[in-house]
Amino acid sequence: MAKKDDLLKNLRLKSKQSELSLEEIDIKISKIEQRKNNIKSERELEAQNNELKTLKNEKDSLENIVLELMDKIEGSEFEVSSLKNELEEIEKQTDSDIKSLKEKIINCRNDLESNKTKFNELINNLSPSVKTRFSRLINSKDGIAIAQLKGEICSHCNFQIPSSIAVSTQKRESLNTCTNCGRFIY
Repeated sequence: MAKKDDLLKNLRLKSKQSELSLEEIDIKISKIEQRKNNIKSERELEAQNNELKTLKNEKDSLENIVLELMDKIEGSEFEVSSLKNELEEIEKQTDSDIKSLKEKIINCRNDLESNKTKFNELINNLSPSVKTRFSRLINSKDGIAIAQLKGEICSHCNFQIPSSIAVSTQKRESLNTCTNCGRFIY
């Protein structure tokens, strides 16, 4: 948008300069036409006609340039206007997105606090031996204390556990752990 604004300013400046040049040429043309009354020879008349012809050609050329500049200015103004409108829409959408994300962050923080509270309550309900082992696993390097059993394979370490433990886990008869990594399995 800044580039388009600069281009627009430059075009307007060139247009003003061309318009000033046109005014200067018009003044010159009117002076030459006033001098026609004081012509004494055909040479002077021919020289003035040539000078008038040159000035009129220059004037026509400048008028074309001014018209082209006006068209470019109009196009640039339209582009700047549409860029400003687009920027306003983007700012509105961005503000809306930021507001939505802030609300999501607040909701996630509330959920986090709620889940932490529930987690701590559930840990406190565990037996001391299970609680100690669970806490040690949670505080380990990967922070995972529970792994899913897929058939007879522990999803954490991909180790095949004995069939009797797998069956017991599937029937939910007792609390079991992986024989390789020690994670609680379900």
